[in-house]
Amino acid sequence: MAQKMLLVVTALCAIACARGTQDDSTPGGDAPPQGKADQGQLPDVEWANQFFLTQIYDKRWNPDGVENDTSSNNCGPASLAMLMSERDTLPADLTPEMAIDHARAVMHPDYPAIDDSQMGDDASVYEDQGLIFVDDDTQPVYFDWVEDAASLPQGIEYGGGKPVFGYSWSELDTLLEDNGAVIAYGHITEDWRQRFDGEYGAFGEGGIPHFIVLFQATTTGDVIVCDPMHKGGAVVMIRSNLQTFFKSPVNVFETSIRLVAWEEDAETPPEEPSETVPEAN
Repeated sequence: MAQKMLLVVTALCAIACARGTQDDSTPGGDAPPQGKADQGQLPDVEWANQFFLTQIYDKRWNPDGVENDTSSNNCGPASLAMLMSERDTLPADLTPEMAIDHARAVMHPDYPAIDDSQMGDDASVYEDQGLIFVDDDTQPVYFDWVEDAASLPQGIEYGGGKPVFGYSWSELDTLLEDNGAVIAYGHITEDWRQRFDGEYGAFGEGGIPHFIVLFQATTTGDVIVCDPMHKGGAVVMIRSNLQTFFKSPVNVFETSIRLVAWEEDAETPPEEPSETVPEAN
């Protein structure tokens, strides 16, 4: 148990957020397309780039983002913000950084009545357009339900959905088929970074805990990967490349798949906080 806690503490101290082979259809330009086309009206990458955000500074995807890449712990909020944008639960005129700040707010256990005095020294709560935002680039968020901390399932529920978990390749297929997208928890490693041809954000040594969004692709056997540390936007990836994201940074022969999807039926009461030690962003 002590060894497990040491690994978790190490993960918590690591600042988030990397991938492999990018397909040739990644668009260029200075701004994502305006308006939201349905999937099928555009190539997969162009469609997903309508929702793509980075957690770090990029003139195209997040011009107000954190300029020191290794200081950003926003991969969870950025991933949830992409999911919310795809589901049209965010105002279209929010800046990328505001979308991330609102996603972080809805993950908070006290949302919408978040006490500003309970925030860290560099964090703040603000309101705009009737929405609540938490400006905080450093605090981790969690994959599991956590009673007193920000978590992805809580954000999905407060955003208007029902969180549904998956832990296998077959469940990934089912969740993508049923919901169109999942948020995946894994690690940035150099192997994951090598899955991307485009520019990737800087990250620390070892396996960095990380969240990404996976959308269902229109081509069999592929997934659309939206990694908020990638500055090249969305990419289409084959399953064997995606597997790298789920590999344990401690044991390369161990693979742990952890997924949470946004199901539209939100009538089920929230689950009790998990007894499992939660994972950090």
